[in-house]
Amino acid sequence: MMRKLLAFAMALALLGACLSPAAGAGETKKVAWIATNLAHTYSAWLVQSAEKHITKYPYMELTVLDSQNKMNVQMSQLENCVADGFDYIILHPLEPDALRNTVDEIIDGGIPICVVNQSDGGAPKASNVDADPIEQGMVPALVAKERIPQNGKVVILLGPSGNSHSMGRRVGFQKYLFDARPDIEVLDEQIANWNKSEGMRYMEDWLQRFDRIDAVVSMNDAQALGAIEATKAAGRMNEMTYYGIDGLADAVLSIRDGELTATCVQNAEAQAESALAIADRVLRGEIEFEKTLTPGELVTSANVADWIKIHTENGQIR
Repeated sequence: MMRKLLAFAMALALLGACLSPAAGAGETKKVAWIATNLAHTYSAWLVQSAEKHITKYPYMELTVLDSQNKMNVQMSQLENCVADGFDYIILHPLEPDALRNTVDEIIDGGIPICVVNQSDGGAPKASNVDADPIEQGMVPALVAKERIPQNGKVVILLGPSGNSHSMGRRVGFQKYLFDARPDIEVLDEQIANWNKSEGMRYMEDWLQRFDRIDAVVSMNDAQALGAIEATKAAGRMNEMTYYGIDGLADAVLSIRDGELTATCVQNAEAQAESALAIADRVLRGEIEFEKTLTPGELVTSANVADWIKIHTENGQIR
């Protein structure tokens, strides 16, 4: 029944698209941004950046929807966007592979989609703005390779199960750190779901189980910052180095304060700006879809002042 309703709604949306004039003729185009979870700092940074850059496109009306980290909510929001006649959808997906068929159906029904900050799950006609997660893992891994002592002992914090960024970043760390340094021992690795609180909880457990830990390797900044909070409370922070990914404001402040060792910036503002530029070109009929990658950038104590300035200017640091 849900599939039939979705098909009917898409047919209505396609009919409306056929009857409406091209973008730029003065009419408003409704653009939905479906966020994974606005309680997560990176998701919030993406949306904040989108709300800033949407002003370049006066004919676009942006509506932000929060999936609250729930797949059933995200699926319902996609279906509702079709039923409500949105002209374009920008999707920050929880599970790109699981959503591929739905994304394909919506695009085939006449509503274009840009998948942002994740892979497109293989959807051939979806636009995609992403960063190479293997490169993101490589950037801090090269620093860790030089900083972790001989025969070092490491714990690893992973992102959500099935998440393409978590898996790709883990591949990057494996190739450029663990394969390059076979003397390093991985004591344990656990899924912390991008959450600072879960990173803290796992670190508290590891601190009780292991007398020696030389490094914390995390697939995002928030989990690494949670681990740092735990080691601070235990009086063991200076025993190890810490590596994250995303380049969030809290992370660069932590690097400034001599806590987090290195991170790789995944530039949310660049991704949001690119997604909206693609939406504009698609709505104007210039392209059908576009796929692009934004580069990763290393942040350490050597250049942290530059990123504090950037985050201050974009409002992430006040």
